[in-house]
Amino acid sequence: MKQLVLVLALSILSTYSFAQEITFESGHQKHNNKPAMFGNVSSRFTPSQTFISDVMNYRLNQQVDLFITTGLRFKGEVSSITSDAPGLTTVTVQSTDRPGLLLSISRITMPDQTITYRGIMISRKHSDMLMLEKDPVTGNYTWNKKQVSNMLAD
Repeated sequence: MKQLVLVLALSILSTYSFAQEITFESGHQKHNNKPAMFGNVSSRFTPSQTFISDVMNYRLNQQVDLFITTGLRFKGEVSSITSDAPGLTTVTVQSTDRPGLLLSISRITMPDQTITYRGIMISRKHSDMLMLEKDPVTGNYTWNKKQVSNMLAD
């Protein structure tokens, strides 16, 4: 009787474990169905001359109102200023009028004392994002619109 119960229990468990279907939603599937936030913004544009220095000089909990480009303002509060590694400072601003929208600008000081900036404006509720990147040819910084799903590895 004990053997019969043991065989029955094992067969039920093995049937149950093989019957479960594992599903995986790729980054493309997950993010491409979200609405776009930056649909009315050019795919590539230059920030104002003082934009980066303004952001890097903000204080913690400061209320900000940034002009990003025509048709796009960023109103928010500085939520963190971190120096996680030598030569790295990051200023993060949470939007106060668009829940979930985040602006983050980092200053990286290289060993040869050159300074590079990186930035991102992203919302977990939207399919697109803006990245602040340095053009390797001109050396100027530009905002580049990208799809979140193209930035994630599946």
